[in-house]
Amino acid sequence: MAQQSLVRLQGLGRTAKQRRREDQDRRRNLRIAIRQLERAELYLVALYSLNLEDTGAPKQVDDLVGRLRTLLRSLVELKVSA
Repeated sequence: MAQQSLVRLQGLGRTAKQRRREDQDRRRNLRIAIRQLERAELYLVALYSLNLEDTGAPKQVDDLVGRLRTLLRSLVELKVSA
C-alpha cells in the first residue's frame, strides 16, 4: 500500500486551470462586493434627504459613509492586485 503524506501543502496540487478559475472567482466576488458597497453608500447618503429629527443622525451617517468608503478602497486595491 502506498504511503500517504501526513502534511498537505496547499496550492501544490492545483493545475494552472484551477488557479486561473480561483482567481477569476475571487475577482468576480470582489466586483460584487464593490457594487454592493457602492449601493449601500447611495442609500446612506439618501438618509440626508429624509430630514430626520435626530440631531445626531447626520454625524452617524457621515461616520458610516467614511467607514464604508475605507472598506471600498481596500476592496478596490485587492481587486487591482488580484
